[in-house]
Order: sequence, then C-alpha cells, then structure tokens
Amino acid sequence: MPRTFVHLHAWRLRGLIRTTACAAACMLIAAAPASQAGPGAQAARPQVLVLMSYHPGHSWEDRILAGLNEWGGNGPAKPVFHTEWMDTKRYPGMEQRQRLARYLRDKYAHQRFDLIATVDDNALEFVARQDALFGGTPVVFSGINGDPAQIVGDRPKVTGILERFDLTRTLRTALSLHPGTRHLVFITPQDETGAELRNGVDTALALLPPGPQVEHWIAPDLSRIGERLQQQPRDTLVFVLGSIPAQADQPPLEPEEVTAFVHERTALPVYSDLDTSVGRGAVGGYLNSGLETGRLQAAMARRILEGQAPSQIPYVRETPLALLFDYQQLHRLGVNTRHLPEGSTLLNEPASIFDSEYRQPLIGFSLVVLLLLASVAILVIRSRVLAERQQALHYQATHDDLTGLPNRQGLPELLQQAARNAAGEQEHVALVMLGLNRFKLINDTYGHAFGDAIVAAMAERLRRWRAQREALVRFGGDSFVIVSPFRGEQALEHLRARCEALFSTPFVINGQRIPVTAAFGMSSAPPNALDPERLLREADTAMYEAKRNRRTQVVTFDRRIHVRTTRQFQIEASLPDAIARGEIEVYFQPILDTTRGCIAGFEALARWQHPELGAIPPPEFIRAATESGHIGALTQCVLRKACLDFLPHLASPAQPYLAVNVSVSDIYGGEFPAQLAKTLASLGMPANRLVLEVTEDMLLGDEQLAAETLAQLRAQGVRIAIDDFGTGYSSMGYLSHYQVHIIKIDRSFVRNIATSPQDQKIVRAIISMAADLDLSVITEGVETQEQSALLRSMGCVLQQGYVFSRPQPAAQWAGMTRLPAAAG
Repeated sequence: MPRTFVHLHAWRLRGLIRTTACAAACMLIAAAPASQAGPGAQAARPQVLVLMSYHPGHSWEDRILAGLNEWGGNGPAKPVFHTEWMDTKRYPGMEQRQRLARYLRDKYAHQRFDLIATVDDNALEFVARQDALFGGTPVVFSGINGDPAQIVGDRPKVTGILERFDLTRTLRTALSLHPGTRHLVFITPQDETGAELRNGVDTALALLPPGPQVEHWIAPDLSRIGERLQQQPRDTLVFVLGSIPAQADQPPLEPEEVTAFVHERTALPVYSDLDTSVGRGAVGGYLNSGLETGRLQAAMARRILEGQAPSQIPYVRETPLALLFDYQQLHRLGVNTRHLPEGSTLLNEPASIFDSEYRQPLIGFSLVVLLLLASVAILVIRSRVLAERQQALHYQATHDDLTGLPNRQGLPELLQQAARNAAGEQEHVALVMLGLNRFKLINDTYGHAFGDAIVAAMAERLRRWRAQREALVRFGGDSFVIVSPFRGEQALEHLRARCEALFSTPFVINGQRIPVTAAFGMSSAPPNALDPERLLREADTAMYEAKRNRRTQVVTFDRRIHVRTTRQFQIEASLPDAIARGEIEVYFQPILDTTRGCIAGFEALARWQHPELGAIPPPEFIRAATESGHIGALTQCVLRKACLDFLPHLASPAQPYLAVNVSVSDIYGGEFPAQLAKTLASLGMPANRLVLEVTEDMLLGDEQLAAETLAQLRAQGVRIAIDDFGTGYSSMGYLSHYQVHIIKIDRSFVRNIATSPQDQKIVRAIISMAADLDLSVITEGVETQEQSALLRSMGCVLQQGYVFSRPQPAAQWAGMTRLPAAAG
C-alpha cells in the first residue's frame, strides 16, 4: 500500500488554478433562486443543543465542533445548532453551573430540542443533573475520559464516544523510529486527569516487552521542566500529555501549547496524544483527532434523528485516531520517512518539482505566472489588491472587532512607538491596566450581548477621555490598557485623578442606567528601560490588588505588592511539601462546660512554622491551599493528626469531643464521607466523638449535594456544627434542612457583649432559637471573666476563648479533663 502524504504547502501550487473556478461556483450558488427554500424549511429542521464544557478557542472542543458542523451524510437536513459554552476551566464551581442552568432555562423557555450533543465530561454531567431542563431528550456525548455510566446513571436515550488514547501503538512506533532509546519521560499534570493519563501509560507499557527506563514527571506547572530536560541523556523520548500551567498562578496551557513549551526547551524527540500538537513540536503517531470525533458524533446524531433508538447505538470506546507526523521534526531528528507506518499523513513536507502529484499544478502555476508577466496592468492591479488585503489583514490581526481599538497583538508596537516618542521628549511611559469590577455578574444578569454593549460604550468613553498622545488597547474581555507619556510625579498624579473620575457618570445602555466601577493598575518606566512584559505584569498585578476593594481605584505597583505576591507564590509552592513532610502542626483549644467545670471538647487548629517565612497565619495558608487546590490534602492531614492526638482523651470520664474545621471543597468534593469513614476506622476513632465545623456560606451552593453529604456524615455518627454563626445568611430554614447539631456564635457578638444591649439581644435570640431546635450552643471569643459570667446567665454553658486558654500543642492537653486553676 502506498503511503498518503498531505503537504501543507500544496495550496501555493494549486490555489491560483482553483480560485477562478471556486469563485464562479460561489457566484452561481449565490444567484440560485431563493424560492426553493420555502418559509417552512427552517422550522422543519431539527433543533440540536450543542453543550461544550470549556470555552471558544479550546482546540480539542473547537475541532469537535468543526466535525459536528460538517454534518454530511444522506440523512435528515442539517439541524439548527444552538451552541453554548460552560467555561468550566475558568469557573469550575457549582455556582457557575447553577447560573448556567438559569440562563439556559430563560433563553430556551419556548424551545424544544430534538437532541443534545455534549463535549467532555462536565457538559454530560451537567445535562444528566438537569432533568427539569433536558429530561427525555436524547443525548450523544464525546470526550468522556472515564465510565459514562458513572455520570448518566440509569438515564435512558444516551450514547456517545469515549476519549481513550491508544498510546501502545504510538509507543511502538516511536521506539521503532528511535531504536537507540534508553529512557522514556512522561510529563503529566498534577490532577485527576493526570492520574488517569498515568494509569493509561502504565497500561500501555505493560503491553510492551521490557525496555527503556520509565520516569513519570508529575508537573503542577512547567516552571522547572526546562532545567530537568537539559539533564536528560540524548537517548530519551519525551511524552507530553494533558493541560499544565506554565506558572503556578496561571491557568493551564492547552495540550498543544504544553507540547510547544516543552519542545522549545529541549532538542529531544517530543510526542503527544492530540493531532493538534503536530506542527507545534510533536513528532507524531496515532493521535486523538477532535475533527474525526466530531464527524463520528455527527453520524451517531444523524441515526438518532432518523428514528433509531440511542440504546441500539453502542458506545464507541476508542477515540477516532489520526496517523500524523511532522516532516520538520522527522528531518531534525534524522528519521527517514520511509520508516513511517503505512497510511501516514505527513505535515509540513516541502513541495518538490520532482513529485509527480505536483507536476500538473506546477505547469498550471507556470502558465499563470507567464500570463501575469505578460500584462503589466494586471500586475499593477494585483499588487494593489494584495497590498490592500495585507493592510486589511494586518489591521484585523491587530485590532478588536467589537471596539475598533488595537488589541493585545498591537500593544508591543504601540509601546515601542511610545518609548521612541518619550525618549525624544525626556519623558517616562506609564501603562495603566483597567478592569471592570464584577463584569461577570453583568454578563450573567443581562446576557453577553448587554455586556458587549457596555464594553463598546466603555471604549467610546475612553476615546473621548484620552489625551492627544495617549494610546488605547482592548486587552481582552473587560480589560483595557492605557499607554500615557508623562513628565514628573505631578503629571502622574493628574493621570490617576483622571482615571478615578472616568466612571463618575453611569452608563446608559438600551435606556437603562448601569453604574460601573473599575480597578486600575499602574506601572511606569523610563523609555530606555521599557520592558513591555514587565510593565504588563506589574500593571496586571496592581489591578488585581485594586479589585479587592471593588470600587474605582488606582493602585500603583510597588515593592509592597511585589513582596506580597512573591510571598503568596512561595506559600503556595511550599504547601504541598509541608503537608507531605508533616510540617503542619495541630493545636487544641478547649471548649469549657462552665456548669460542670470540665473540658467538653477540643477544637483542632492548624499551625505552620515555615522554615523561611516563620509562623504563617492560618487564614493566609488556608486561603493559599484553597486557591492552589491543596485544601483537600490539608484537611485530611489535619484530620488525621487531630484524631491521633485525641485518642488518649477517649478514656476520659468527661467524654470530650474533637472538633475539626472542613472547607467548602470538602463538602462538595463528593468523596469526603468515604475518606472520613476510612480514616476513623484506621485510627480507631469513634465517629460520635467527632464534630465537623462548617461555615454558613458553604451551605448556600448546591443545596442538594450539601444535604446529601451532611446526611452521609450524620449516618456515620458524626455531628455537624455551624461555625461563625450569625455572620453569613443565618436562617432557621437551613438549620432544619441540614439537621445540624451545634451552632457556634461568632466572636463578633461576644466582643462587646458586656456593654452592647444590641449584641446581648442577638445572643439571647440565638440561644432561644437553638433551644427550640434542640441544638447545642457554643460561644467563641470569650476573653474576660465578665463576658463568661454574662453568657452563663443567658444560658450559654459551652464557652471557648482566651479567658480559658489559648490554642496549645495537642500533647500539652494529654490526660487533662479540667483547665488549670490559673486558666479558669
């Protein structure tokens, strides 16, 4: 069988010949009578909802969508596609999905869908949970990594395509192309997808005879990959799988971007699992093809729309593959294309005049060139057209469609021009990053079209506002950049004042007054030291500092901000190792039964003594754990240590309990109850001696999931306490709905209770309500004997605070049932 080689450069040889024919065909089609498509043709077409898990520009999903849109076949007419994007990479929480459900319910209130096509796990899971919206509608899915039955359950009318990469054939091919290979390096992300990828790698390796040494590099980010690659021997193959951020505080790069990132930092052969990575640094192989997946998903959808039941269409358990190779990479590595598998598609091979398949296009091209050379007039006209087209393409590439302003691709050129002009005038250059506050809420409330109208109005206001020598850029989304030359601190202060006055007048959109605020981040540099990347990074950091206040404010980047962001990065980077090495300590603070005079329980509190930063306040490293995705590991670490330290208290006649705080990620993680049961069983810790403290706010997300999780915990015998009660959205309704056992009155109501009648009334009301609901009450933050006595007189027996004891290492409380006399 001859190999099939597709050359990306062939269009240069064939294009001119086909252009005239294509243009004529398009004109004939456009001139065809419109009467053939009657008024009811649109209404008769099937209606299909296409739900994408991620965002436009995500290459895997974009190519699946392209395959779907091809439709093809001889079945029913191409349906009307209603495409929606969940954007779960930027907004993975349940709150975003609830807003999406409301958005779809409102948008398609009067729309009936004949079929739903979902792409990737999040979209299928969303549809499976939304019976009220999509119950009974057939579903064809694609891109599911695991077992679809775990997502759809017993829901009928579901079929689709699983995403399973055939790494075995790519491994065999790679080893045959590089016979001297002695080492294999697999770079995968540090998340659940990475774990699945590593399992697939190990399964594939098990099917091969013993050979090269294998290393798994589990990468939370790519910051140190280059250094490690430089240390690898030349007989190493590198496999890059999954989405990984370039830096710890950045969103993940797409798989083909990760491949390109790694390829730029090593001369070793690089392989991947997606066809889009070929041409971005990957050598090639048997690769997942989003385009072929979309085409297959469209074929399955056609069968259902033709009347076939989804249950009669079995799951496709192997992702459609493309056998692709990059000629440039093969040439760089000295691999002969004759050694490629039969049926390979070769990208980026240069055209050759000696190839028979190009002979006819070359003859045609030569004739066209001769004809063009024969007519000076045609050459002049053509050169003008090409120049205008090039100018139009350059404008399109460097300007934003919505606002007409330069976009982020045009920013470097503007900064260079500003630097040249400022150098001649002995001025500095200021870069201001502007971001609208709570712009996502506007989009969620009024729709994206309304949000676009605000962005367009913002651009028009900026045009009228800017000074003569200032430049504007729409950086993306709701972000704008202002480039302004200035001389002296007074001019810079004037720029700040102008920025803060920019939003003094509300916007009027469609006759509706919309008050908008913005955060401004400012950075500056002299023209001879202007570094565009540094200016953007500093202005962006300062803008997010300003966004914390959610009001119109200008923050200038300084060392204080740099120190804080550096510290935050250092904490997040050190936290996983600190958890693994046991650096997180557990302190106990007693909860006193003031009637019996004994210790009723202990609250476990995490403490971290960083080897370089010293003692880190718990709110700081807990926030870092939450934002970096390590809060689950931190909770498990604290829980296990606290239970171990509490075991000696099980024999105490006072029967104290142990209280441990859990986060919203634990409650909504789904696996927490099972993990807790396993931990308690392994340690011999009775569940009825454990109290889990949750905050009010974490119960306001997915109510059904929260209720199910708490019910599983109660079924084990664990008690539930509401921490910081009164500071969130307190209501008797959710106390009854979630069946909690204890409420802890927040310290803010205790601080001034001796002198504040209002706080006394609130505390009495909470105690009375708790008594009616048979709930125990604990007051936090008791710091004086006067406060303690007053609370006892109100009926609050259980108390916690510095008046009794500060948190101490757990070992210091071993064997104690009462507080020392000095403390009580």
